[in-house]
Amino acid sequence: MMLHCPCCHAHFSIDAVIQDEEARRLLGMKADFPPSLFGYLSLFRSEKRALAWDRMARLTGEVLELGQAWGMEQVDTAMAETVEALRGKGKGPLKNHNYLKRVIECRGGVTPPVPKSCVSTNHSAPSKTAGAIGRLEQWKKS
Repeated sequence: MMLHCPCCHAHFSIDAVIQDEEARRLLGMKADFPPSLFGYLSLFRSEKRALAWDRMARLTGEVLELGQAWGMEQVDTAMAETVEALRGKGKGPLKNHNYLKRVIECRGGVTPPVPKSCVSTNHSAPSKTAGAIGRLEQWKKS
């Protein structure tokens, strides 16, 4: 049985969805999805290829994290505005959530939350290199 996505217009088999681990994980998260998520995810799809299940699951997880940080209603509204602003503009697929984050900031006048990995006990801001080395050291210990 073939399915047709109304958002990205991709065709895929229901058997492939059930057998793919990332697709099952994505379907398991469905209860937490904001209404405008699939329209927003379609902005990450290139014209020639469908969005891979693992990338869709990763992007969805990142959107849900943004929802926890800023509030899911605000993120949902910002996603709808992003889709409306970018759909049909011909700018190519999105690479990250930076545009969405800017829309959230402009809507609510809030500053983005600081990730816990960036919080340091010393008062100087860590460089990107120092942060990467720290993450590698933590990874080596685990």
